[in-house]
Amino acid sequence: MLISRILESGALRRAVLGLAALAGAATVVLALLLADTDGNDVSVTGNASIDALIPPRSAEVLSQETVGIDLAQGYEVRLVLNGVELPADQLRHSPDINRYSFRPDRGKVVERLRAEQNCVQATYWPQEVGPSDSQTITWCFAAS
Repeated sequence: MLISRILESGALRRAVLGLAALAGAATVVLALLLADTDGNDVSVTGNASIDALIPPRSAEVLSQETVGIDLAQGYEVRLVLNGVELPADQLRHSPDINRYSFRPDRGKVVERLRAEQNCVQATYWPQEVGPSDSQTITWCFAAS
């Protein structure tokens, strides 16, 4: 008898709708917190050696887009793009911000990014120690 009164009064229906709305809002908040951008990328945000990945993880870029990494001052890097090591003489180094970058072009080891997924592996180390104390980060993005 109590259940039939609750169902007739609509209280249960309002409670279910309220819980569904709350679950939906919680899902949106969780999705925003887990978004995969450099600002929320734990491997970048939690790493004092890395300032930014270029392009960011999961970005969509053009086939001639620059790839690289911004490191904290005092670090050097070796970059590998889609399994191809990028020669130091083809990297551009901006020492004021310690950015190492590579732009695919004719005559370079990589002339253009692959259609679809591309992955960069950066092995970086403190200059005073050298590559014997290196760490590695890998990220992927899409090109069109």
